[in-house]
Amino acid sequence: MLLAVGVLAAMPASASALEPVAQDKPLAGKLILLDPGHQLGNSNPRFAKQMAQKKFNGSIVKGCNTTGTATNRGFPESTFNWRVAKRLKAILEGKGARVEMTRSTNSYNDWGPCVWDRAKKANELNADVMLNIHADGASARSRGFFAIAPALIKGWTDDVVKKDRRLAKAMIAGMTDAGATPSNYVSGQLMISRTTTGLNFSNVPSVTIELGNMRNAAEARRMSSPSGQQQYAEWLAAGLENYFAGR
Repeated sequence: MLLAVGVLAAMPASASALEPVAQDKPLAGKLILLDPGHQLGNSNPRFAKQMAQKKFNGSIVKGCNTTGTATNRGFPESTFNWRVAKRLKAILEGKGARVEMTRSTNSYNDWGPCVWDRAKKANELNADVMLNIHADGASARSRGFFAIAPALIKGWTDDVVKKDRRLAKAMIAGMTDAGATPSNYVSGQLMISRTTTGLNFSNVPSVTIELGNMRNAAEARRMSSPSGQQQYAEWLAAGLENYFAGR
């Protein structure tokens, strides 16, 4: 008996006892750039000159950024996007990812950055994914989330469009499986856009997720609450995990 105990004591601990289980850090080594859409100060008249900047995006000439939408009670999309992004950042870092943000504030005294500069940051970081977080402002009966991926534009998106499409489809599947409400007004939850500047300027896999409709009363209540914001963040995390798992 003593010999058995001694032998056991001398045996090395198993790898699973010494190292975290791989499933605990499923996003280890991944670099994700989160883009909380808009900025609270984009509506500030002080920044009218900055907002007036325009660039050709491969399809049309569009502006630097916009104010975004809001609920009927005035809760701004910018703030919703920001709060979801901060919650999502914590979730993803807990899963082992390195997470960067395109803006560091949500303030009436700050503007932008311009959407092309947000994409430029993704390119400079060589991010594994750029996730653009938004909410829609559609008719009151419209509800649910959908993804926006870029169209094929020669010289602009042709180097990454297939990866963008795979990312969008993986986000849709992962979020739906996690319980997110599918859009009832965008077929298949996927919109292909030729005119979304941030997507067209990005050279890394990128997708815009419209998490829901701020003009729908039920979704507006969820978006305005901390528990709802956490739920949206968890759904987005499920979509990203699905993408990186290659399912």
